[in-house]
Amino acid sequence: MYQNLIAKELESVGAHLYFYTNGEACLEDLGKNPSIIVMDYNLDGELNGLDTIQRVRTINPDVYVILFSSQKGLNTKEVFLKYGSFDFLEKNSFSLSALRKMVDCVTLDPDKGLQN
Repeated sequence: MYQNLIAKELESVGAHLYFYTNGEACLEDLGKNPSIIVMDYNLDGELNGLDTIQRVRTINPDVYVILFSSQKGLNTKEVFLKYGSFDFLEKNSFSLSALRKMVDCVTLDPDKGLQN
């Protein structure tokens, strides 16, 4: 459900934004030089979101990654940011407008830099 809503919301952003539900597919597509990757923590395949982010950072440290998840914990957001996510959204408070603002922030201000 989330994937369809996100894909529809972000389709107008442009060709350099990619949305993934599979970590392996994300890594295979890094040759397309995405500017922004949006993905769930719980991905299809063998890699979860954190595994995928770590590998993305090794291959292309400049790509912005926005991760969303229903994972709960005292420091979930901090852990995801530490692994290289530009930002994080919780599914239970998930808002397409918040995601759109994050994407707009990156596309309108590319010098903002990653939050590590």
